[in-house]
Amino acid sequence: MNFSGYIPDLHTVFLVILILFTLGTSVMTFITLSNAIRLRNVMLTWKAGRLKGYPLFASLFLVFSFSLFVLSVYQQRSDHIFVFACYGWAGINWFVSSFLMSKRYLTDHGIVKNINDPSQTVAWHRVVDFVENRNDDKLHYIFFYTQENGLNGEKKAIRLELDVPEGQEATFKKILDYKLGRRFNQNYIPASGFEQLN
Repeated sequence: MNFSGYIPDLHTVFLVILILFTLGTSVMTFITLSNAIRLRNVMLTWKAGRLKGYPLFASLFLVFSFSLFVLSVYQQRSDHIFVFACYGWAGINWFVSSFLMSKRYLTDHGIVKNINDPSQTVAWHRVVDFVENRNDDKLHYIFFYTQENGLNGEKKAIRLELDVPEGQEATFKKILDYKLGRRFNQNYIPASGFEQLN
C-alpha cells in the first residue's frame, strides 16, 4: 500500500508549526499581560533585563525577525513575507512577555519578582528577615520567608534575591521601612560583607 499521498510536504509542516508557535507566543503574552493588569496597588516598579533593563534574547530576536521582514518586503518576496511576519509577531510577543516578567514590582501586598511565577512572589507578612549588600551600582537584597510544605505541613525557609537600581534606592527603602519597619529593628550590623538586621 502506498502512503506517499498522505504525507504533507515539508513546507506545509513548517507553516503549521510556525502558526502554532505564533499562536503559543500570543497566548503567553495574553497571560502575562493579564497577570500584570491584575496587580493591585503597585507602589514601585523597575526594569531588570540584561540589555539596559530590557530582555536580551527577546530583543535580539525581535530586531532580527523585523529586519528579515523588512528585507522580504523590500525584495518583494511574497512567499517569505508571511513567514517573517509570523516571526515578527512571535518576536513582539516574546519581547512583551519577557519585558513584563523581568520587571520587579513592589505592591501593597508584597514583592513580585516574576508575575508568571508564584514562587517568586512573597507577601510582606511572610518575610521573616532580610539582608542588604551594595553590589556595584545597585543594592542587592536577600529576603527570607517561610512556606508550608504541602506534604507534611512543615515550614521551610525560602530566599528571594532582588537587585534595586540606584535611582530607586530611596523609594525602595521607604517602602521597606513602611512595610517591615514595625516588625524589624532597623539597627544594621555589618556581617560577612552584608548588612544584617537584628
